This record gives sequence, C-alpha cells and structure tokens, in this order.
Amino acid sequence: MKEHDRYLESDTEGAYTGQITRLLRDTTSDNCPLLLELIEGGGANRRLLGYLFGISVFHPTREVSGRAMGLLQRFASAESVKQAQKLRESAAYHYDEAEYFSRYQSAEIDLFDLLLASKMCLWHRNRPAPGSNALVAHQTLDLRRLAVNQLSPALVTLDFLRFVALPAHKDFDLPNAIPLLLQLPLEILIVENNRIETFPVALFALPRLSTFILRKGTYRPKYPMQVPEGGPHGNPSLEKLILEGYPIEGEARLGPFPNLREATLVRCGLVRLDFLQHSPKLERLNVRFNQLEYLPAFLSECTELRVLELSNNPYRKIEIDLEPLRNLEELDLKMQTQLPGNFRLTGAK
Repeated sequence: MKEHDRYLESDTEGAYTGQITRLLRDTTSDNCPLLLELIEGGGANRRLLGYLFGISVFHPTREVSGRAMGLLQRFASAESVKQAQKLRESAAYHYDEAEYFSRYQSAEIDLFDLLLASKMCLWHRNRPAPGSNALVAHQTLDLRRLAVNQLSPALVTLDFLRFVALPAHKDFDLPNAIPLLLQLPLEILIVENNRIETFPVALFALPRLSTFILRKGTYRPKYPMQVPEGGPHGNPSLEKLILEGYPIEGEARLGPFPNLREATLVRCGLVRLDFLQHSPKLERLNVRFNQLEYLPAFLSECTELRVLELSNNPYRKIEIDLEPLRNLEELDLKMQTQLPGNFRLTGAK
C-alpha cells in the first residue's frame, strides 16, 4: 500500500472513521467484512485499531476474525497483537468486562473502541430478542472494577447503553465524565466510592434516567457534598433514588421528582425532606441514620407508601397522620434518643 493511499490512517477530521463506526454499530446487518475491506485499502488509525482488536477476538466467524487478526498484525505493534492473541484464547471465560479488558489497555488502542467492537460482535452472534438477558447485557457497561481516572471520549460511540456503573475508586474524575454521560440514553446510573465535593446535579439532565444510585463505598468523605445553586435539581423521569453514606448540605435545593417511587437516603446527614414534597407516587422511603428532628406532614399525602423506614434520627417532634396511608405495610421507627415530651403519632393503623 502506498503512503498516499492510507486515507484512513490520516483521517484527522474523522469523516471516514465516523462512517466506519456507523457501519460497525448497525444492528440490522453484520458489516464487519466490509469494514475490514475498507481498512485493508485505507489503513488504520487508533480508533480502527481498537475495532480490529475487538473483531479479531470476538467475531463469531473464524474467517472474519482471522482477517481482522491479519490486519492487526499489519498495522499494530507486536505488543498489541500479542495482547489480542492472549485475550482470544481466554475470551470465553470472562464475565466482568471492565476487570477483564482493563488488563489490555495500551497507548495504541482505546479500550472503549475495543468494547464497541466486542459488543457488536456479540450482538450479531446472539441476535438478542427484546427483553432478553442478552439484550440487557448489550445495553449494560459495568466499569466499577476499571482502574482508570478518566473516561475516553470514545464512550459516546456506545450509544445503545442504558445501564452504566462508573469506576468505583476515589481518584475517578466524575466532573470530566459527566459531559460524555449526558450524550448517552442512560436509564440507570451507578456512582460509587468516588471523591465528590459537589452533588452531580448535572446528571439530572438525562431525559430517560429512571434509577440514580450514589453510594459512598469504602471512601470516607471529609466534608459534606454541597448541592450547587445551578441546576437542574430535579428530574421528571426518575423513579428510584439511592443516596448512601455521603453527607449532603443544601438538600433543600433538590427536586422536584414527580415520578419518584423509591427513595433510599441513608447516612446523608439530612435535616429536612422538603425536596420530596412533590413526589406523590412514593412507595418506599428509607431515611435511616440522618439528622431529622421533624417528620414532615406531607408524607400523609403520599398515599402510595408501602414501606416507611424512619429509624435512628434525633426526632423532637413527629406529626404524621397514618390514616390516609392505607397501602402502608411496614413502618420502622426506632428512636435514636429518648422520646421527647411532645412526641405525637396520630392515626395509627
């Protein structure tokens, strides 16, 4: 191949590479043979090397995977080829994508290009039906065991993802990841064990977000996480909110969450629950181990409530009418301190 023919290798604007990426992401037909033909004639840049790596390891057809391996040997370093061959030998035994693939990172190949190629090869092998486990696996990316501090911009090429769990360690750069995450149609997002100083309210801009989980993990926050004045502070699609172990200040700015059905807010240092007053569909509420001195009367208006876990708060006054809560099945109220003289619980069922 002449140097001037390697138009893909020098595709600095990404026009041709973008077309190949769209071919790879096509769920209606397996375009890997065409993709390999284009690379054979036009060379390979860093992104395409990642695609070659993934196809050589995961494509279900031996002929196609063999062609990809040949092109990888042609355009990539000997070390990348060695890694691909090693991964190829043991690919059938991996269960955790992030833990497994993180062993094969290199300056030459972007891990997320490799992930896109591997997921599309598995898609065409399984042809998952709607609602199947294979489809859920295709739409899921669990990065909790991935030892990186930043996510690559190549993440946005996985535009079929619905569930993402971010790397779970204190040095992960969440602010840097948020602009990338906002480009995905995410429905479930897990943030765990990160060093967070400001509540990541920008994530509430995800229009399809149904579950947001923010857990402390083994990280020990030194200071409360601040809810910033700039929003968004609420989300109309959110149904499940889990905040565990991160002390929060400025929680009054949060909300509304009109479709919220489950709220687990444990060990967050909360002193008020006003941000839930516009969540009439609540079915489960867990606010154990906070700093609540008062239980808001608006909970009586959440008539769908089935479970209330209120224990281990320094209550001074509890006024809640249980009569409207006809769906209530479980009420957990263990006092952190001795009952004060003005304790009042009305309408017991």
